[in-house]
Parts: sequence; structure tokens; C-alpha cells
Amino acid sequence: MNPDLEKLIELQRVEREIARLTAEVAALPKRMAAIEAQLADTKSQVERTKSAISANLTDRRKQEQKIQDEQQKISRYRDQSLGVKTNEQYKALLQEIQFAESEIRACEDRILEGMVGNEELEKKLKAAEAELKAEAAEIEKEKVEARAVTAKDEAELAAWTGQQDRLRAAIAPAHLAYYDRVAGVRKNALAEARDHKCSACQVMLRPQTYNEVRTNSEIMACDSCQRILYYDTSKPEEETTSTRRIGKRGHRVEKAWYYLADSGYGSVFVAYVNHLGSCSRRYFDADDGRFLHIDRRQEADFGDVFQDEIHHGLQVYVEQQPNLEETCHDQLPADVLAELRRQVQATEEPIQTPGQ
Repeated sequence: MNPDLEKLIELQRVEREIARLTAEVAALPKRMAAIEAQLADTKSQVERTKSAISANLTDRRKQEQKIQDEQQKISRYRDQSLGVKTNEQYKALLQEIQFAESEIRACEDRILEGMVGNEELEKKLKAAEAELKAEAAEIEKEKVEARAVTAKDEAELAAWTGQQDRLRAAIAPAHLAYYDRVAGVRKNALAEARDHKCSACQVMLRPQTYNEVRTNSEIMACDSCQRILYYDTSKPEEETTSTRRIGKRGHRVEKAWYYLADSGYGSVFVAYVNHLGSCSRRYFDADDGRFLHIDRRQEADFGDVFQDEIHHGLQVYVEQQPNLEETCHDQLPADVLAELRRQVQATEEPIQTPGQ
């Protein structure tokens, strides 16, 4: 593998870890602030409940005092009723006594309501105080854990940062500058090439580019997203998009697409197909995608039958394979034709190496 490419892959891994640890360290104070806010809310609830209980007790004493005052009034009115000389005076005192008695009943009802309310408030206060105690213990535990996690993260961050500095110092300045430019825009500056595509933007790679990327010998970029491409040789070789498993019985269909600049039909795109022990070859005009001709062979493999033609052709790729019998009966779909033509045109363009 190209030394700088290997270091860039490692650098991206290191910087991802640095970003993760940095975010984790930054998130801890926010987490503690959220817990403290929750604790403060529980404390406020306790205080509000205590205030409500105190207000009820104050109102109860007020009502009890009012009852005493009304009872004294009743006692005076009864004493006065003994000395009255007319029925009108007696009736007036009797009305005052009845009014005072109704005031006493209202005060007693209010006292009773307050007692019932205080019972509920006492239960609420007990639950809130228990919750406050549990939360206070939990927050102290989380603070201890947070301090330990922060210390661990900061130590790891220092180690990763040191490794980052060493890697950056060992990479060619041009390649490092390109890496930083792409990372500043795309977040990740490198992307794995897999199944003939850039795994980041999912755009198909030119056949020549893909083959060269698989060697990992040069610093090469995706034409679409500009990320630096690499091929992970530790993964098993993928099944290419030219090979598909279809059919209810699971029969394997192998399909390959080639471009022939000079054939008996002019410049064409050719679809070679193996299916159920037989093979076929379909020609499509390279300019407008018109179906031109089909050859069928029994009990043969297109790699053997059309070996010479394939050897001189340019292999191209189709991501979403069309159904040759249905959608390509008269002409290639416009999107398929455009993609095939793009790949042919791309092989004629020079490949720019990042940093050049």
C-alpha cells in the first residue's frame, strides 16, 4: 500500500476517535447541568408543598380565631335578649345569632377542607422528599462517575492527539493539505471503494479508476465527491454488479457489459449473458442505444465463446441491471445508455492525483 495512503487511513481513524472523545468530554457538563436542573425542580416542588402546608395551617388558625369571635358574639346576643322589651328587638338579636352560627359552620367547613388538603399535601411532601433524597444521592454518584470518565477521556485524548501529530508530520504536505480541504467540506476525507462505487457518495467509479484504486498504490480521488479512495483488502471479494442471482428457482445469471469501438455494427455496447448453461450476446448502438442484433449459443459460456471480442473490448458496469427481454427489447433505457457512455468518455480523461 502507498505509505501516505496507509497513514491517511490511520489518520482518519485517529481523528474520528478524537472527535468522539471531544464530544463526550463536552457532553458531560451538559449532562450534569441537566441533572442539577432536575434536582432544583424537585427541591422547588418540596418547597412549594411546604409553603402550601404552612398556608393551610395559618388559615386554620385564622378560622379558629374567627369561630371564637363569633361564639363570643352569640354569647353577648343571648345575654342582651334577656333584657329586650319588644318582639322586634328579640327577632333582631335572634337573626344576629343565626348569622354568627352560619359563620361558625362556614369556618368549620373550611377548617375540615384544609385538614383534608393537608393530608394530601403531607403525602405529596413525603414523596417529594424521598425523590429529592434519591436524586441527590444519584447526582453525587453521577458526578463521581463523570469526573472519572472525564479524566479517562482526557488521558485518551492526549494519547490520540499525540498519535495524530506524529501521523501528520509523516505525511507529504500536498497529500495532507488535500486531506484537510476535503475533510473540511465532507467531514470524512477518505472513502472505501467497493463494488465499483465510492461507498460515501455511491457514485459508480470508472473501470480504470476502480482497478487502480484496488491496488492501493496511489493517492486517488472520487470524481464525484473528491474523497480519497482506498480498497480494503481484508474484506472478501465482492460479487460484482454484473453478476446477479434471480429467478424463483435461484438460477444464477451472469451478465457482463463491454464497449466495442469497432464491430460489425460500428461502435456498440454488448451485453453478454450466461443462463442455465447457455449464453447470448446482444448488440446496442453506442450512440442512440438501439437494439441491433442477438446471438444465442447453447451449452456454452460467453467467456469462452466470445473470448477474442471481450479481450479487445472495454468493460463497463451497470449498477441497476435492466431486464434485457423486457426493457431492452428495442432500445437501452436512457439512464443505462447515459451511464455506459459516461464510463467510456471517462476512460479518455486523465486521472488527477490529489496534490498535483
